[in-house]
Amino acid sequence: MDAGVAAVLGALAGAVATTGAAFATGWSAREQAKIAARGEHRRQRRDSRQVVYEEFIATATTQEAHAARFFLAPVPTDQETFDLALRGSGNADAEALWNECHRRWTELLKLSTRVKLAGPRMMSEAASAVCDCSHDVMESTMTVDHGLIGGEPISVRFEQGREHWIKLDHAIDEFIEKARISLDDDGTD
Repeated sequence: MDAGVAAVLGALAGAVATTGAAFATGWSAREQAKIAARGEHRRQRRDSRQVVYEEFIATATTQEAHAARFFLAPVPTDQETFDLALRGSGNADAEALWNECHRRWTELLKLSTRVKLAGPRMMSEAASAVCDCSHDVMESTMTVDHGLIGGEPISVRFEQGREHWIKLDHAIDEFIEKARISLDDDGTD
């Protein structure tokens, strides 16, 4: 082979190697950019989820604490001890207690939509459970006072309301645990 052909073949080999290296470098850079973009997307999604979860938890715990002041009172046996429990919890009457619980429940429903949109599915289910328990507490605050015609004595209705309040407390704890798991998930599973 003469020197001219060898030079052309050498130049061709160099060009192919350089082109191959450029393609490999470009591919590697694109993959690195994808990884960085995915990481940034996950971080932004995690941050927005955390904000929604925190708002939901704050609203639920506010309702739970408001109801706790009432349901931690000694079990009333008549209207007089019931009214005493209401006043001791900072409420003028059963309607004031119900109105506050209703307001918090309505806020939870709105926030639960945001939780469901933020995901994942386990958080949607946990938010629904908290909302259901919140509704039961709200309903209990009114039925303790009024009950149903021919219903249970006030002490029994109060105990049932207390059970709903305890379930709300457990549902909030479950939501918090699932939120922690959801926020810790880095997507590598």
